[in-house]
Amino acid sequence: MKSKFIVFDLDGTLINTLYGIREALNEALKELNIPLNYSLEETKTFIGNGAKVLFTKALKRDYSSEEFDLFLKNYEKDQYISPVFPHVIETLKELKNRGYLLFCNSNKPDSILQKLMANKFAKDIDLFTDIIGDSTKFNRKPSPDYVNYIVEKFDLTKEGSYYVGDSVVDLNTAKNSDLKSVIVSYGYGDNNFKKDQYITKVIDDFKELLDIAK
Repeated sequence: MKSKFIVFDLDGTLINTLYGIREALNEALKELNIPLNYSLEETKTFIGNGAKVLFTKALKRDYSSEEFDLFLKNYEKDQYISPVFPHVIETLKELKNRGYLLFCNSNKPDSILQKLMANKFAKDIDLFTDIIGDSTKFNRKPSPDYVNYIVEKFDLTKEGSYYVGDSVVDLNTAKNSDLKSVIVSYGYGDNNFKKDQYITKVIDDFKELLDIAK
């Protein structure tokens, strides 16, 4: 029998990475002598399409490889101040108890993602069957490449399975992957897309997943 599964976005869905991203961004700008300093709300508007897009939006121009490397150095260093959202770990445990295989699919650079997940989930990292960030292995979200890969590798069924995220990028990933979509209202995506007819459910608290994924 094929297994049901849930794929989770990271930023704004599992972990409140806004704090670490803002810290890393403002540190890098200061070190580059660029007179910009962003608030949490301003930083939120840069998130969703990966570190390169984020940094370009923040700089308001293209960047050099040296500038981006500096940002990534701070990004990796500062990310650990970001907390896991409420009710995430206990909900993931219950979902796994119900037989779901759990995955994390992020546009965050893969090397940074792996360290952050190991740090924040520590002894609970085995809740996830697989974790993948932005790398050369797959096209970035909203490409369905990763979802299609795990469906084949782990013998999964898309029927009764979900993609959970907070942004239009995640909604489009669900659409492209032919998965039901759950959008968290507390994340970083704007409200303009949350009435999309394709969205299965918008939830205000992560534990509400337990009412959906039976």
